[in-house]
Amino acid sequence: MSTTIDTTADALRASILRGELAPGSRLPPERELAARMGVHRATLRTALARLTAAGLVHARQGSGYEVRDFRTHGGPDLLRDLVSLATGARLEREAADLLLVRRHLARGVLERLAEGTSARARARIAAAVDALELAIDGGEALEVIASRDLEVIAAILEATESAVLQLCLNPVASILAGAPRLRDAIYVDARESVLAWRALLVWLEHPRRDAIEGVVAALEARDARTLARLGSPRRKRKT
Repeated sequence: MSTTIDTTADALRASILRGELAPGSRLPPERELAARMGVHRATLRTALARLTAAGLVHARQGSGYEVRDFRTHGGPDLLRDLVSLATGARLEREAADLLLVRRHLARGVLERLAEGTSARARARIAAAVDALELAIDGGEALEVIASRDLEVIAAILEATESAVLQLCLNPVASILAGAPRLRDAIYVDARESVLAWRALLVWLEHPRRDAIEGVVAALEARDARTLARLGSPRRKRKT
């Protein structure tokens, strides 16, 4: 449940990410800003502390708070808000960049998996794919299908035994599956995901490094279709 602090921090964060508060600009004095936002100064200070930790503002002794350039001082924790606030052409650009990052990370995941996986790890992946297919067959909502797809990704990442790959790919996958418009574009044909995961399971039985580029190329083609859907009227999901 959101608190006044959450609401205050969210409003300021959105203004910075939208560019309404430009890098290098100074926020109004605390008393004035608190009055504008209709909150107590203590609430505002706590919200500003959160923004400081996120690299969005910087406190200067005797001169208040200065807005920082989040592109150079922020971290991946800002991606979700950045995408959720984007619309139109900007959303398409942000989505294209996220999908590009996912493809590069996917190559790293495949290279690690090519070293070999255990039968137990492959069984966990297969079970997650089965759960995804059941959700599709049962006509579940896209939120549920996206959640099941994330469980497949989690099982695959666990099979890499790489904490680095997990920590890098988890937030990207979560944002892509959680942003409503992106989710609709990715899962308009949800069975495509099942086919892709089953093909991966076959590859995991006898992984070949020379097949990795082909897998990444197929992912790139799928990403291109996703981006095309973002610019088209919403279509009914295929089942």
